Amino acid sequence: MRFIGIVWIVVLLFALAGCQRVGQSTLPSDLQQVERHLRRGDVASARQAIDAYLQRSPTLQAYLQVLAVLNQNNQHELTAEYARRALNDTRLKLKPLEEAQLWQIQGDALGYLKRYEEAFRCYDEVLSRTPDNPLTLNNYAYTLAQANTRLDEAEAMANRALAAEPNNPIYLDTLGWIYYRQGRYVQAVQVLEQAVQDAPQEPELRYHLGMAYWMRGRLPEARVELRKAANLWRIRYGKPYEEALKALEQVEKGIKASPSGKRIDL
Repeated sequence: MRFIGIVWIVVLLFALAGCQRVGQSTLPSDLQQVERHLRRGDVASARQAIDAYLQRSPTLQAYLQVLAVLNQNNQHELTAEYARRALNDTRLKLKPLEEAQLWQIQGDALGYLKRYEEAFRCYDEVLSRTPDNPLTLNNYAYTLAQANTRLDEAEAMANRALAAEPNNPIYLDTLGWIYYRQGRYVQAVQVLEQAVQDAPQEPELRYHLGMAYWMRGRLPEARVELRKAANLWRIRYGKPYEEALKALEQVEKGIKASPSGKRIDL
């Protein structure tokens, strides 16, 4: 599943807090140790080190550093947990915009975990503070599409995000994927082609376009896009793109897709 925003949000919150951007060279030694634990797969030790660090330094900057490290190591469960803890930590005296961005981080992490209803509640909290936030509108719309629910509402949100940033390929992809979920495959292809043209190195955009081509019966084009999606994913993440490979296997056999309304989760 692709979202945009977590890294950008952490950078923004650092700016709001008057902090420097977090990086490996600027990480406190405690958080460098957290990274080592995570790379070894020792989540329990990482959690202990984080808790000790936050006990010694109960500041927004410290939470942001923790969230950045967790996000960079794809620890979505812990990202959601520590964003929630930051929101509940009365010592931080958060401003409304800081609260909104922490709710956003929590919502995106829960979306990755497919805990959709919890993610929706987080996005509602963001929009109650920043109603026209295009990033939130986009990520909320995409999560609704992934959950295959409230698609008309998702479409309206995606269009509002695009009204603010008309040339954003990720926002275009969100709208195209919503069209796909709605069974509007002609429109899905049109929008997703534009998204891929603008961001050709994004594997999930290629996957979405390949799926839309497949639904339209355009098997040669679907084959090309799904192959590119799988290759780009492997280059970027060093592992197979299972969803793209499963679809590609069917396309290679010449099997035509059947619009069934079945959920397709990434």
